[in-house]
Amino acid sequence: MKFVNFLLFLCFFLQASLSFSHTVSLKEALRLAKERNLELKAQERFVQASKLEKESARGAYFPVLSFEETYAKTDLPANVFFYKLNQGKMEAKDFELKRLNSPSSYGNFETKLVLELPIWLGGKVQALNKLSELKVLSTESQKLRKTDEVLFETYLAYLWIFLNKEAVKVAETSVAEAEEHLRVAQARFRAGLALEAEVYRAEVYLAKAKESREVALNNLNLAKRRLEVLVNTKLSPFDIEELEACPTVEEEKYLQIALKKRPDLKALDYEIKALDQQRKIVLSDNLPHISGFAEYSMNGKNYPFENQGDGYTAGVKFVWRFDTGLGVLKKAEATVEQKSALLERYKYLQDNITLEVESAISDYRNALTKLRSAEERVKHAKEVVRVMQRRYSAGLVRMVDLLDAQTQLDLARFERIEAIKACHEAFAKVLFASSSFEELL
Repeated sequence: MKFVNFLLFLCFFLQASLSFSHTVSLKEALRLAKERNLELKAQERFVQASKLEKESARGAYFPVLSFEETYAKTDLPANVFFYKLNQGKMEAKDFELKRLNSPSSYGNFETKLVLELPIWLGGKVQALNKLSELKVLSTESQKLRKTDEVLFETYLAYLWIFLNKEAVKVAETSVAEAEEHLRVAQARFRAGLALEAEVYRAEVYLAKAKESREVALNNLNLAKRRLEVLVNTKLSPFDIEELEACPTVEEEKYLQIALKKRPDLKALDYEIKALDQQRKIVLSDNLPHISGFAEYSMNGKNYPFENQGDGYTAGVKFVWRFDTGLGVLKKAEATVEQKSALLERYKYLQDNITLEVESAISDYRNALTKLRSAEERVKHAKEVVRVMQRRYSAGLVRMVDLLDAQTQLDLARFERIEAIKACHEAFAKVLFASSSFEELL
């Protein structure tokens, strides 16, 4: 019997354990977002694509091997003579003037292997490789900034859960207190010490408190769903850790490191440098091009790959073209203008980053002030409600006065929660503006 009871207890314990939700910390939420967020996975694909483009640019240093198979049939004298000569089919009668001037149509299959090696293309190959390296660095920096954005959104989503979770607690406290007010009002009414209208007022207040609780519960579920989307993980059912009142912000520290750490500023710097390489690539079209080549060909009359005559050709090719329409120079000039535009944007971004950090710090100070004020108001509002309850029980104040004091207490409680959220939100803005989320990870 004892063993059966033990098994029943064990089953109940396991069922109860499974029904409890697990707790997700802020650090865990940020880690999950960094590892699993779909936006970051997409950005990683872009990084990999840019690395592959970099590898493809390196291929320009290596020879290019091409294969050709051509069939042609002609009665042009020079081409007929050329085909027969390459096939080793020339005979004495082919040199008769009539045959030379009016040959019969003749066909040729030519199989050719060509090897080309760029020696100097006006600096284009070197510039293309440098450009591809800068694009990789720029894409990686963009991914880091996207990571900051996702972590910032995750932090805010976590804060929305915290706000609505605390709002549910406040609403539940308000419901309990409203029920107590209603109980007292009903007791006084039955004793003939209060009007029935006071009972109705207490009932209305209780109904409003219950409505606020339902709204907070719905918002809490939606906020949790938002976090699950960001971390790309099914977490429900889950709870979050309690947040400390307000994290500490070292103001000077973040102002100093923001310009050094911002990935989008670095990405813009790489884009500016990339335009220098783009200009070199454009101008290379007006510079000499030198390349080496070697080819082996087989010729036959009857079918492809027939070898009735073969041979090779090797050499070095020098080409110097100049665009007399000045199209190349205009394109190069356009890259100079684009660089100037990005330099202006770079200066603006520097100033804007500093402003972002200063603005976030200002929001932090304001939130801290609001939190201290709200905590004072909660303390005083509790005392006012306590006094009003005693005076109402003694018949010295009306129910409407007690409910007004209760409303002020509920408002102060909720404003305290909002101030805590605002503190953390401002802290998140500081981390986002200075690209410092690794502190939390």
